This record gives sequence, C-alpha cells and structure tokens, in this order.
Amino acid sequence: MNDQAINIKNWMEPLSWLKGRWHGRGKGGFPTHDSFEYADYMRFKIVEDAFTQESIIHFEEIARIVDKGENHFKHWETGFFKPASNGRVELLICHNTGRVEIAYGVYQELDLKKKSFRILFESDRVRNDESTKTVLQSRRELIYSDGELVYKLSMSTTEVLKISAHLEVKLQKIMPVQSF
Repeated sequence: MNDQAINIKNWMEPLSWLKGRWHGRGKGGFPTHDSFEYADYMRFKIVEDAFTQESIIHFEEIARIVDKGENHFKHWETGFFKPASNGRVELLICHNTGRVEIAYGVYQELDLKKKSFRILFESDRVRNDESTKTVLQSRRELIYSDGELVYKLSMSTTEVLKISAHLEVKLQKIMPVQSF
C-alpha cells in the first residue's frame, strides 16, 4: 500500500467509484465441477449518512449461466460494504443459496490520482444453511482500473479444503445509479 492510501481520510471513498450498474462475462469452475461461462450483473449504491460518521455501499450481484446454449439464473447475492477498524472495509454478504458471510478487506494497491485500486477480502465468518454446499472460507478480490472492474472469487469447501479459484469476470459500467 502506498503513502496515499495510508493518508486517506475516508476508507470507503475508492469503493464509491463503483457506483452504478455493471455487466460482464466471465468464467467459473471448481475442482469438483466443470468449467462454465457466465454473465454477471453488479449494482453498487451509496447509502448516504447511513451511519453518523460515514456512508455505506449496498451491492447486488446476479449471475446467469450462458454456456453451451444455456441462459438461466444461477446465483444472487446482496450486501453492504462498510467501514471497519484499522482502515479495513467490512463486507456483509447474503446469498440466495442460504449462505451468509462476513469478510474484511484491505487495499493492496490504491492510487487516488488515477482512481484505481485492488482490494482483497478474506472471510471472517461463513454460515451455511442445511441445504447449501458448505463453504468454509472465501476470498474475494476487486480490481478497479481505467473504468473497468475485475472480480475474482476463490473458496474452500468441505470437499475441497484448499482455497481454489471459482469465478473471474471483467465488468463494464452500463448505467449510473443515483444515491438514495
């Protein structure tokens, strides 16, 4: 992390650059299933003054399988980015599949002048309902540069104990969203 990142007053500011709707196509897979292609839709909204000190960011992600002539809904998650202690960002996630996660991230690279960053989130807690495949740990990476967003997800499960790549997608902004 560079000196600019250390001196930033609002640790949420770089994430606010994501405000809007995003779309992209990516690839997925896991050691226990075949690789696939998918379409990913993300939306980021800033919730101004949600707390007395700083804003929070609401996100939503919807994925559709678009592989081998298929086009069907696969996954939906929603949650919040909010400030945490020691310059970290907390990520709260709820999945339609019955999983809830709490993860913490730190900026690995941050350039305020170029408006670019790389932030790595590691799960602190994962809770799976009884009908969901058991995820033990997750790692999410957001890379924002030149108006493009790259999202990567790796995870471990009861079947694959080593953190393994699951998803990677490159997204483009398609429409700004107003704050609410």
